[in-house]
Amino acid sequence: MCKGKDKQKFAFSAKKFIFRRRNMSATAKFGSGRENELDATRSHRHNGKSMKFSSHALQAGTRGAAMLALGLAFILNSCEEKEPAVPAETAAAPVAEPAPEPQVDMLAETREALFNYAVYTLGSKVTSPETFPELNSMVKDMLEKLRAYYTELQKQAPSEERARLALQIATTTRDLGAYAKAQGEYENALAEVEALPEELRSTPACQRLLSACQNGIGVCLLAQNKAADALLRYEAALVVDEGLYNQVGPKEGEELPEGEVSPEISKAAADLLDSYRCLGDCLRAMEDPEEARATYMKGQTLAQRLKRLSTEMSLSYVKLLTSLGNLDNSLGKSKEALQSWVVAAKICQGLNGSSPKLEVKAETKRCFDALLPAIQSVGQKVQAEQSASEARAAEEKAAAEKAAAEQAAAEKAAAERLAAEQAAAAQTPAAPEAQAAPEAPAVDAASQEETNKRVRRRRRRS
Repeated sequence: MCKGKDKQKFAFSAKKFIFRRRNMSATAKFGSGRENELDATRSHRHNGKSMKFSSHALQAGTRGAAMLALGLAFILNSCEEKEPAVPAETAAAPVAEPAPEPQVDMLAETREALFNYAVYTLGSKVTSPETFPELNSMVKDMLEKLRAYYTELQKQAPSEERARLALQIATTTRDLGAYAKAQGEYENALAEVEALPEELRSTPACQRLLSACQNGIGVCLLAQNKAADALLRYEAALVVDEGLYNQVGPKEGEELPEGEVSPEISKAAADLLDSYRCLGDCLRAMEDPEEARATYMKGQTLAQRLKRLSTEMSLSYVKLLTSLGNLDNSLGKSKEALQSWVVAAKICQGLNGSSPKLEVKAETKRCFDALLPAIQSVGQKVQAEQSASEARAAEEKAAAEKAAAEQAAAEKAAAERLAAEQAAAAQTPAAPEAQAAPEAPAVDAASQEETNKRVRRRRRRS
């Protein structure tokens, strides 16, 4: 890198690979499938040939380019810049600090960017030794460096830095698929947070760490088929995230202030969306789809009410919509599932095209690639169902029209018959009225009695 007497020498170091105390302002936030979200408080000047090369290699997407970039990350993060040796006779004399050379700053930035990409983005992609074992081995090696630095920090008093590092170790272990071991790491990180002084532990930053630890433990428990235990952890994280959002978020009926969404609201809303998703996923695993859907809908209502979402919030919303679509699809609600997935895919496309950050592009591409086959498959199913429904509707309409026509024809024929009968009746002459028969003469009661007596006498004689 440098020439002459200022030439830098590089050697392996597990203590100062990247986590220098002056650079420990990065914040990691994790949950059920929560991707690491770095708090970009460090200034990265993405210029110079080295940075351009690494960005191009990482975006290329080919195995060779990724391996080359990660190889550079491994080399850069395995080395420590050392000062040139000073003769013994001049060691005590004050020496003027040389002006930093651009190559050294560029090297540090490139090293940091590549390390973050390798650990925080690739960690979730290499969850089995069968998938790119070279990358898996490399991330494991970086994990050992994390642990080495954590061991050094354990010699000091509990600190937020140490708690964050413990959380990063736990999440990287989880991303490698070692859920049982990662659960222990998360428990350790939780203990680190709880060991902090009360005034520090109650800050929003440490509360986020607390929520991340609870969610991380929930992920590991759920992966080990311990849904009931995971549910308790997710509920604990949700309580923390709801409290943080209520402190900084807009009240009911209010809208976000004009301009960009503040980092505080962005983080709080993203964490709350993640917690709703985590809890919903756990409820679904416990075969409680109604409660799961109600939980997802709380997150969707929150995102729709905010209207304007930051990149961080949008990524969390994409994952929540994906889970909601998965649930609806499993319940046979293909149309509802497709609607959720299409919205999530459109958000991914927008973020991928507008964000300059490599990690955002990589994450949105991963989410979009996972959504696309589902959208195509279910979309074809919905289209077929819609076509069948339209065909049935057309048949029903034709049948109804035919029945109506037949009914009208029958009514018309009946009316014509009635009219013909009435006309025929009007043309036939009326028959003469029959004369009444003459009435029999009236017989009084006395004459009738006399007649009866005569009839009886004749019968006796005979």
